[in-house]
Amino acid sequence: MMRLGWLAFTFALTAWPQGGVDPGRDALEWAVALRGRIREMHNPVVVAYGTGRLAAVVCAKDPVPGAGIFRDAIAFTDGIASDAFLQKGTTVLPVASFSGLWKFVMPAALKCDATLYQPSIAARAKARMDEERRKANDTLHRAAGFLDSSQVVDKQLQLDRAGQLVQAALEAGDPETLDMELLTQVLCLLHERAPDLSDDLFVRAVDFVMSAEPPNPGNLQELGKYLFTAPRYTSTPDEEEQHESFTVGQAVVENLMGTRDSANSDCIQAYIEALAQLSSKPESVARNVVVTYATAYQMMSRVQDLLPDRMEQMLRMLDRLEEAAGASAQQVQAKVGAAENPDPAGGSPAARNYWYVGRIQGLLAAGRFADARAMQTRMDDAPAAAQVGTLIDFAEAAAAIQKDPEWAMTLANRQRAGVKRSLLYAGIMAASKSPGSAVQVLQLAMRDVALLPAEQRIRLYAAVGGAVLRSDGDAGLNVMSDLVTAYNDQRVSPRKGVFDPRSVRRIYNPKADSATDSALVLPSSRGFYEAVETERGRHNFTLRVPGVDSFNMAQFLQHADRVEWARVAAVLTGLRDENMQVNSLVDLAGVRLSQNRNR
Repeated sequence: MMRLGWLAFTFALTAWPQGGVDPGRDALEWAVALRGRIREMHNPVVVAYGTGRLAAVVCAKDPVPGAGIFRDAIAFTDGIASDAFLQKGTTVLPVASFSGLWKFVMPAALKCDATLYQPSIAARAKARMDEERRKANDTLHRAAGFLDSSQVVDKQLQLDRAGQLVQAALEAGDPETLDMELLTQVLCLLHERAPDLSDDLFVRAVDFVMSAEPPNPGNLQELGKYLFTAPRYTSTPDEEEQHESFTVGQAVVENLMGTRDSANSDCIQAYIEALAQLSSKPESVARNVVVTYATAYQMMSRVQDLLPDRMEQMLRMLDRLEEAAGASAQQVQAKVGAAENPDPAGGSPAARNYWYVGRIQGLLAAGRFADARAMQTRMDDAPAAAQVGTLIDFAEAAAAIQKDPEWAMTLANRQRAGVKRSLLYAGIMAASKSPGSAVQVLQLAMRDVALLPAEQRIRLYAAVGGAVLRSDGDAGLNVMSDLVTAYNDQRVSPRKGVFDPRSVRRIYNPKADSATDSALVLPSSRGFYEAVETERGRHNFTLRVPGVDSFNMAQFLQHADRVEWARVAAVLTGLRDENMQVNSLVDLAGVRLSQNRNR
């Protein structure tokens, strides 16, 4: 029966649109029909969540059918068993707890139609969420247990289950009662083995802390230990979570002056943005003005390196906090000291090289490429200097794409195969005015992307495909097929790439791929970052290119309006992961409905 239903659905893809059919009504009918396809999925969490997502998309176009689909989503959610979130399998759940599912479905349902509220169902849901909230810290302890390698045989399952349990604790927990110290410890344990997963959870954890009214500065400081520590501990393994603290009055202050070698620049920026938001709320600052000031004071060097445009604003904020902290501010400064700024003409070579790389990072953020190259010539760490040179070329090429595409292409071709060159090719395609030129560059990019592990291929196929879709729909559809294959590869053979930034210092490395830059690069929520390992420590450079804004299937589909939607939907049916397939089909429905919303 399921096979017959799926054949009928596939036939419907090619049957629409017909002559004389209103495109808006056609899109709506197809979206509503997806409800039957979602119901055929095996995983009940995927069914409930996917139905809720579809209902929200349909309701934005027409509340009447949207409310009907929401009724199904509420019923599915109410009837789901608690152990459905604990079942083992190959599908990564869209939410990790009943609390996360209910909070996703019910507010959107009531916004669509207030009459969908049913007191008996709401009472049952509240009881279940209260129970999950009470057990949130136990859930974190279970996550830590999964990361004890002596207890788990399947290492991949170990990582996925630990991440799912952390997500469950964040979905169900309360920022005032969740054990933030334990949460940070688990994130550090997970980061050693799955940095992309732990970085994503860290950003969620920051949002979780900031969801309190008002947010607690102590909780944000605790999370900061995931990224920062005392300078002498920056190179210690994350799982050891070495740190040091001191007391100022009644406040316990963490020394966050050193950036951990593993810290992702995107995560640092997310942390700084949250700190700025917290510091703008007097009620939050009043909860612990000393910790707020100490955290802000220690972040200023990162603002200068990563967000130079925000420096003036952050300095004004720091002045206000210093005045509020009074004499405690001087005690904080005396304890942590100033950021390390060695004399370029003196000191140890390792310290100078580390400092040079950090300054070059800031110069690139400010677009000062000539100054960056001049500083690079002062480095006597040959492997790090060579790597920094490619990053300067990358940043200059990215900046030149709009103004001087030929120079951008020259700089791109200086890169070895891999992530950076593919990103630059994607940017050049996105800016191209000629479909023929874009397709020529696409052929170069596809050769590079094919060499990489599945996690990197997913982001790069989405980036390259999203770029070429702007000028050639058929070429973009071909890339989409490779994107689906990469998702399927990741499902059955995840994390096969080896991250080893020290590989630039080895002539031969049997573990890491030396033909590409893959071993130097990690994926992040907004793309990629590359690690430069010096003898003193690591700096992570965010890799961004103007015009390259799709790094997953959902973002790719936003650019797919130039392709016949039935062909796109047919490709999506090749996704083997139920959650991925459902979400992608709903994303496609959303794109179609938004295009026809005003017709």
